[in-house]
Amino acid sequence: RMFRRKTAPQSLPREAEPVRSPLPELLAAQVRILGNAPVLSVVDAGAHHGDTAVQYLEHFPNSRVIALEPEPANFAIAKEAFAPFGERVELLPFALTDRDGSVALRVTSHSGAHSLLEVGDMRYYDAPVETLVPIEVRAVTLDSLLAAHRLDRLDILKMDIQGAELLALRGAGQLLSRRAIRLIALEVLFQPLYRSQPTFWDIADHLRSLGYALQGIYDQRHHADNHAILRWADAVFVAPELLALP
Repeated sequence: RMFRRKTAPQSLPREAEPVRSPLPELLAAQVRILGNAPVLSVVDAGAHHGDTAVQYLEHFPNSRVIALEPEPANFAIAKEAFAPFGERVELLPFALTDRDGSVALRVTSHSGAHSLLEVGDMRYYDAPVETLVPIEVRAVTLDSLLAAHRLDRLDILKMDIQGAELLALRGAGQLLSRRAIRLIALEVLFQPLYRSQPTFWDIADHLRSLGYALQGIYDQRHHADNHAILRWADAVFVAPELLALP
């Protein structure tokens, strides 16, 4: 989510009827995989301003979303974005990680770069960010979150939590060992944007050891000054049940 480009609004056709913009490729992949499911359960960790959760709510009409956003300013914006969807979405001020309790959220001058990890090599950012005063936020594991909601399975786990994705996966050990998460869509990092962060390969190895398969890599972001350098992207992993052939 580091400085993602905004899509330009499309003009209306001559009939003045609204046209839905093409789906972002990450969402389109998930729609192709799960689009026929009657009811979907979704956890959106790192909901930011609510954009991705709104996409799930709009394109999976029977979905129910639990959105997590620990930073207060982002939380307030997301809350407003979710208002039209009523009880279909629940917004919680939690950080998803490997233990329950409280953690320090390292706040930065860019709303999309807050992290449980310290900022790393600034050369890989689109623009410099300033580190601000950390805040204490509530931490929760996915295992305990779903247990509290009486959910024993999850259709989609989406994570964009700035380098803390592997911590969150470790906090979902019970669910993942049962392969009870059908699809995982998450931001993956290839360069040291945060200190002591896992790379894409660390996450892929962890999920592969649990039987999950890489479905695809989307929205690749290369360095503006050297296109040979891949900085981050989005990845989709799927549980074995989705890999069956007719």
